[in-house]
Amino acid sequence: MEVLFNEKIAQSYDRWWETPQGRKAYELEGELLLKLGGLIPGEGILEVGCGTGAHLEIFMTKGLVVTGIDISPPMLQVARQKLGKEAKLCLGDAGTLPFREKSFDCVALITTLEFIPDPERALHEAFRVSRGKVLLGVLNKHSFLGTKRRLVAKFRPSIYNRARFYSTWELRKLLRRALPEAIVDWASILVLPMGWQYYLGQLERRLSFRKNPLGAFLGLKVFIEGT
Repeated sequence: MEVLFNEKIAQSYDRWWETPQGRKAYELEGELLLKLGGLIPGEGILEVGCGTGAHLEIFMTKGLVVTGIDISPPMLQVARQKLGKEAKLCLGDAGTLPFREKSFDCVALITTLEFIPDPERALHEAFRVSRGKVLLGVLNKHSFLGTKRRLVAKFRPSIYNRARFYSTWELRKLLRRALPEAIVDWASILVLPMGWQYYLGQLERRLSFRKNPLGAFLGLKVFIEGT
């Protein structure tokens, strides 16, 4: 699989999380994923496409045993500097995970499906190495922020030139093809434009954490009943 996230991108990737808007998005994304995942301290989670480890850091603070895999050596280098020895990190491809079946309580792909050439294969692999639960975080095509990012990418160089944004309908169609036996629970956050968050944060919370098809970040729990 082609490595899109080079050293230059890796060194600047976390700057977004350091802005007021990025910090707000980071907090809401973490809250949504933890609510959907229903994970408890001591359980093991693998993040496929872990990047610089931003979301692994959230899982670590909740007492989860974390493992990350990414195809980009520069992104993994930043993750190692950030997470230290507590996180297990390895180089690898989402389509061929180097783990045995049912190795993890949960497998997460957070803004990963958008950048891989064969998302169905990646989902199959994620389910294979999980104990029946996969957690997805996906950029929403039909949100205000998703539309803005796609428009900006048309006029200047951006990693989003290479991203595939999904709608809720497209995601459900993809999951039906890849994992027809699975059940899907989902919700979204960041319904309002990011610039409004400071003034309308309480309204954002009322609109978020529900099945709102306009949220910029879609969270999905994909699972087999009884697991």
